[in-house]
Amino acid sequence: MILDTVIAIVAEQFGMDTDELSEDTVLSEIGADDLDIADLVLSLEDAFDMDVSIDEANALRTVGDLADLAEKAVSAE
Repeated sequence: MILDTVIAIVAEQFGMDTDELSEDTVLSEIGADDLDIADLVLSLEDAFDMDVSIDEANALRTVGDLADLAEKAVSAE
C-alpha cells in the first residue's frame, strides 16, 4: 500500500506511468536531481503526515528508499 502510494507520487512528479516504476528504480536514472528529491520529500511529508530530516533526504537513492522512509514514519505513529 505505501509503496503503491510512493510510486504514484513519483510517477505524477515525473510524468511517468506507475508501471514504469518499482521499488528498485533509481531516482537519478529517471532524471531526479536534488531539487526533484526535495519536492518528492515534501510530497511524502504531506501524504504521510511525517517530517524528514536533511540526513534522511540525502540518503534517498531509490523509490524503495522513499517507501521505507514512509513505512518507518507510519509505523512510528
